[in-house]
Amino acid sequence: MDTLIVFSSRYGTSEKVAALLSERLKGDGAIRVQNIVEQPDIDWETVDHVIVGSSIRMGAIQQEMKEWLKEHEANLLARPLGLYLCAGTPTESERRRELEEAYNEQLRTHAYFVEVVGHGYDFERMGFLDKAIVRMMAKQSGSSLDLDEEKLERLVKTAQTSSRTRSENP
Repeated sequence: MDTLIVFSSRYGTSEKVAALLSERLKGDGAIRVQNIVEQPDIDWETVDHVIVGSSIRMGAIQQEMKEWLKEHEANLLARPLGLYLCAGTPTESERRRELEEAYNEQLRTHAYFVEVVGHGYDFERMGFLDKAIVRMMAKQSGSSLDLDEEKLERLVKTAQTSSRTRSENP
């Protein structure tokens, strides 16, 4: 089963998660990682399974990801699908809200995995204003990466065993 891991990432955390997933996933098929902001086109005939990841900035995913999800929704709903977010919100209710706003109900219901897997701040890639906001809101003064290894392992495990979607196999 060929797997496509697509992501959008402002400062690299979703990209790092996509790379980690590609290293950890095992199987017979090929694994491709693609930044949809830089390369939005997909040859869907070569894709059996999809994992989509995005970051949250200022409470929302990137506009390019929103548009890509809308444009490719039918193809995503036709394949096993995992969804992850990278977000630094502190409470479960805030994480749920961000997931609901990032991925529509059809995609969330269809997916076998829908979780916030952690967050990170790469001060090297941030501009002055973003650094100031992160310092004030997240109380971070430097780069950090805080990923939930348990959730990442669950995503890998379910991706390797999911030949069907949650909606087909409740």
